[in-house]
Amino acid sequence: MSTGTDVLVSAVRAVARDVLAVELRQPGGAPLPGACAGAHIDLSLPNGLTRQYSLVNALGEARQTSYLVAVGWDSASRGGSQWVHERLRVGQPLRVSAPRNLFAMDPAHHKVLLLAGGIGITPIFAMAQQCAARGLDWNLLACARSASRLAYRDELKALAGARLHTHFDDEAGGPLNLGERLAEVRRDAIYACGPAPMLDALVQATAHWPAGSVRMERFQAAPAAAGERQAFELRLSRSGLTTTVSPHESVLDALERLGVGHPASCREGLCGTCEAPILEGQALHLDAVLSPQERAAQQRLMVCVSRCAGNRLVLDL
Repeated sequence: MSTGTDVLVSAVRAVARDVLAVELRQPGGAPLPGACAGAHIDLSLPNGLTRQYSLVNALGEARQTSYLVAVGWDSASRGGSQWVHERLRVGQPLRVSAPRNLFAMDPAHHKVLLLAGGIGITPIFAMAQQCAARGLDWNLLACARSASRLAYRDELKALAGARLHTHFDDEAGGPLNLGERLAEVRRDAIYACGPAPMLDALVQATAHWPAGSVRMERFQAAPAAAGERQAFELRLSRSGLTTTVSPHESVLDALERLGVGHPASCREGLCGTCEAPILEGQALHLDAVLSPQERAAQQRLMVCVSRCAGNRLVLDL
């Protein structure tokens, strides 16, 4: 992350089994840029890693006094959650990006179902607060392996009351059957965040729903479609550079090979940091950021994973 804001860790507390809530404030108490529910920040850690975390306290204000994120312990951690759980302490200086929102709620949706799995409760909790503030007709279905693993459980009960429905695998004898649960649901939209199996089941259960009525945010990119990757010509309009992107490298790899500095973070097509405008050519979109409508518009792509669907791609870089 080349730009950002210096912050200090002002509080760390456990909010569920293997989940830590981390509060971040600017030194001196200056306010931070505000955000709406669904927004996330890039958090640069001292071990050189940058990770994306949803804001729990994204309440739609222009400025806010702190950023609050919740970090779940990941047994397959590549160094992010492990560092936070083992080494992060109050007073630790860090650097954060301005909030970005790729998972914003549509104001046209008035009857909403919120669905969270595990640590996916973090953006969904912010959405629940937004729904309550707007007086919407909403419900929250929160799933976890056990009650002890549901972050902010007491806060959710206080906020949602009878609108909150929970499913705990250990008590129910297995994961939630979304097909059965959603069969009679009548809602304008579903907003969901959680592990891949849950979201894949949601896609299947709502295949007949209108376009745009099911919004989701993934922890990991969905597996890329099978098929042979082809080489293609990449031209950068502003810099005048042209190169061939091989089947075994990404557009981002090619940019770095050319010495072109371009922002990037997750390298999995999840965070939207590496977005680039398309001037010519058809993109093969492999990200989890753009909506179907945005993909069809062919105006931008995420260079860390997406490619050219033809022989030539021209970017406004």
